[in-house]
Amino acid sequence: MNPCWIVDAVPCCGFLSRRLLPGLVAVLFLSCPALSHGADDEVSFVRDIAPVLTRHCTGCHGPTKVEGDYRLHTFAALQKTGASDSPTLTPGQPEQSELYLRLIDENESTRMPQLDDPLSASEIALVEGWIRQGARFDGRDPNVSFKSQMPPRTHPPAPAMYRVAVPVQACVFSPAGTEVAVGGHHEVTIWNPQTGALLRRLGGLPKRIQSIVYEPAGTRLLVAGGTPGDYGEIVALDATDGGNRQVLQTAEDLVLSIALSHDGRHLASGGADRVVRSFTRDEQGRWSLTWDSRLFSDWITEVAYGARDEHVLVACRDYTAKVLTPEGVLFTTYNGHQRQFGSENGRFEVYALAAEADGPRIFTAGLGRSIRMWEAARAQVENGSAADMEERFAQAGHTKYLPHDAKRGVFKLATAGNQLFAATGEGRLRQYGLPEGKLLREYPSQNDWLFGLALHPGTQRAITTTRTGIARVWNTETGELVQEWLCAPGLTLDAASRLAKP
Repeated sequence: MNPCWIVDAVPCCGFLSRRLLPGLVAVLFLSCPALSHGADDEVSFVRDIAPVLTRHCTGCHGPTKVEGDYRLHTFAALQKTGASDSPTLTPGQPEQSELYLRLIDENESTRMPQLDDPLSASEIALVEGWIRQGARFDGRDPNVSFKSQMPPRTHPPAPAMYRVAVPVQACVFSPAGTEVAVGGHHEVTIWNPQTGALLRRLGGLPKRIQSIVYEPAGTRLLVAGGTPGDYGEIVALDATDGGNRQVLQTAEDLVLSIALSHDGRHLASGGADRVVRSFTRDEQGRWSLTWDSRLFSDWITEVAYGARDEHVLVACRDYTAKVLTPEGVLFTTYNGHQRQFGSENGRFEVYALAAEADGPRIFTAGLGRSIRMWEAARAQVENGSAADMEERFAQAGHTKYLPHDAKRGVFKLATAGNQLFAATGEGRLRQYGLPEGKLLREYPSQNDWLFGLALHPGTQRAITTTRTGIARVWNTETGELVQEWLCAPGLTLDAASRLAKP
């Protein structure tokens, strides 16, 4: 940031007096429409102030780090006094508000933000104007993080030509199987799975794309992603040109997974903010939030629906998988990833989850050396109550295990008919027959982490995507490679192959 932080036309070799600066900022606010949205315009907390506080303040005064006994990640917390006991906000009087005075303090040891550049003149003018206008809160809930209530962000365009390939976390076939959508950098790209030709690019999306699903008609996409540690978003858009957009949700961190119910009416989501959300689509195609669940102590890595939409299934980095009812009520917690299996000690993060195509079984996997096969109702019975704990511990449990030798674990699972597919960190795709879980086929090694996996039973195709941005389409009946391409416009396959490591 420019050290001449009042205005570019007013150079200053140090800070102005704390007595003089409030008056100057007030003059700037009232006289400069570019800073104040116009002298008669109301400054919005959610639109104008929350982004300033998020950029500069919540890192040290947020939900986890609390400098000076002061938090300001919610509006309710912002109003409370910190260690100084001085009023944080005095509506109508910025010169009596500690929040404002700390921003203009000439003493670097007490000026906020510390160990960083001071706020710009326009940002200070917004804070001053908002307090002078009454310090009103225009969000939906003062007790909920205002970061989650901020308007959706405007994303930059995708690069015209990629300089390096990016990891592809998300891939999905269109309902007809004639197209594949994959995640890129601020975009989703659409490809022909038979020829590997790039068909079109849908830009202006979050930085990282973590999950993509098609709505049943195939004309609309739902896309989830964001920026790690900073922002998450779910957006619906036309699959043909990226138009007619609706942002369903913004979040405080990456949205890692979304899943569509089999009837296409409900959408579940989860991510690094540790919240599962459910959305419902109306007859006009618009989505609205119906419930959220905050039962989780770590990242939610994947969500899915049961075979008949009777459950919402959730994989978590806290070594568990949870089963929720369609209304968001906890049905049971599966703890099988914390139990020893042979030489596998258990207690590993769960990254992958899938439901049996037409049955009660659930498949989960992660950093361990085996895939767990289990059922929600039987897991609930085995959990029981404290009264029968000793009896339950004496039982072996109903879980069945599919051992594998992938040292890096399994990152994606998918089911089709009576088959289960697993994509591993070793670069191998495995195909199992159900119900026994017999290994039917191991596809040729791709010598790279497999991050994405999707199936299209109608055309007997599977697609995998890698850390170095390569997509490969496979024939699931013969195991043959159908097509491969680099999901980075402007680069060739050789550019990614050089980066792949066994």
